Amino acid sequence: MREEFVKVGILLNEDSCQTQEEFIEEEILLNEVSCQIQQFKQFQLLLNENSVKLEWQKRGLPHAHILVWLIDKLRPEEIDSIISAEIPDPSTDQLLFDIVTTNMIHGPCGNPNRSSSCMADGKCTKSFSKHFTNYTITNVVGYPIYCRRNTDNGEQSFTKNVNNAEIGIDNRWVVPYSPLLSKTFNAHINVEFCSSVKSIKYLCKYVNKVSDMVAFRIENTNVNAPPVNNNNEITLYQIGRYISSNEAVWRIFGFQIHERDPAVIHLAVHLENGQFVFFTNETAIDRAINPPKTTLTEFFVLCNRADTFGAFARKLLYSEVPQYFTWAQTKIWMPRKQGTPIEACPGLFKSKTLARVFTVNPRQTGCVYLRLLLVNVTSSFLFKDIRKVNGQQYLTYKDACLALGLLEDGNQWDCMLTESGLNCRAIQIRLLYAIVLSTCFPARSDTLWDNHKDSMTEDILHRHRTHGSTIKR
Repeated sequence: MREEFVKVGILLNEDSCQTQEEFIEEEILLNEVSCQIQQFKQFQLLLNENSVKLEWQKRGLPHAHILVWLIDKLRPEEIDSIISAEIPDPSTDQLLFDIVTTNMIHGPCGNPNRSSSCMADGKCTKSFSKHFTNYTITNVVGYPIYCRRNTDNGEQSFTKNVNNAEIGIDNRWVVPYSPLLSKTFNAHINVEFCSSVKSIKYLCKYVNKVSDMVAFRIENTNVNAPPVNNNNEITLYQIGRYISSNEAVWRIFGFQIHERDPAVIHLAVHLENGQFVFFTNETAIDRAINPPKTTLTEFFVLCNRADTFGAFARKLLYSEVPQYFTWAQTKIWMPRKQGTPIEACPGLFKSKTLARVFTVNPRQTGCVYLRLLLVNVTSSFLFKDIRKVNGQQYLTYKDACLALGLLEDGNQWDCMLTESGLNCRAIQIRLLYAIVLSTCFPARSDTLWDNHKDSMTEDILHRHRTHGSTIKR
């Protein structure tokens, strides 16, 4: 089933925070956004899943990126009831008209304003102005083409002073917005409808985004100070992280900068006694004798339990365990105590928690085949039990995969690239494809290319669609 998303970008309006006390009184942005999401849920528009990332721009105010999951597929006419890309009629809603014309108008750029920050090589990097269209057209790859009717059809317009000239603004310059959210927050809130699961990659890149940097120098303002040799350009300027006053306050109070629902648990993959060990000269022997616990080693411990929880765990795949057991701070799997009760195992509950088994570099052949077994085989008590097929013990994980028929058609490489396409950038997928070709020698490399060329070239195609750049062969 193809899921659909709504991406929300919120930039707090400095006019909406009159005093610093208002800003630090509570987590104003995330709390209010969470309340707004709950209101949507009451109307049965959203699933329980959402993901939020907060960042700061150099102007100092917070900027949130939010992704929410929709329950049902929306028709184009239903999209128009949630998202608008048109100037509202002031005669029917003067408040919304003022908010949109103040916060949701791009530029204008182009010929009226060549010095706009969005201009590059004579073109707008955001592809404004848009084209007029009487209907919303959905797009499987990117965002829909929203309804932007012409002023000839009676739609609204207004004038804006740009560089001492009055410029006419119509629907072609409107950034898509939600009337409900705009009226609630009175801020720049860009709302987009997304129909591809790859939208999550756009949001996740902000979690690892480097903080704003600034180059600065320190000078002695004392006129009587002895002169300093400023010929060393390396020490003349320093580069540091830029933290605005608002970001500093946010972090001092420990407010959240990102959240997601449901939670995602990462599961380790390593060979027997192959987990990472951190030690000092004093602890080396102890760490060698007592290696650290991992989610994988404790998965085997869980399966070896003699109670009903152990019997239930032996029926689960490795990736299914976090739905029923929680990874405690003591590094053991504990039965969940909240969620949906499991009739087959009294005292156990099922949650919405998701699991992600760490990906493995194809060069690590042992781990590759171990991971393939972990996502396909249940009832494992020890590492060696994973290599047992129909009562026969195999020496290597690859032999066990062959015995199970998991390698007959080379489908493991196709699955690997498919999974990478969901969470990796195009340049990373291309690198992975190159590694598979050079080290794993798949039987049908051309089929792999045909199946995954869209994922491997999506950044190039996006750049071409957005900026009209020429694709060089």
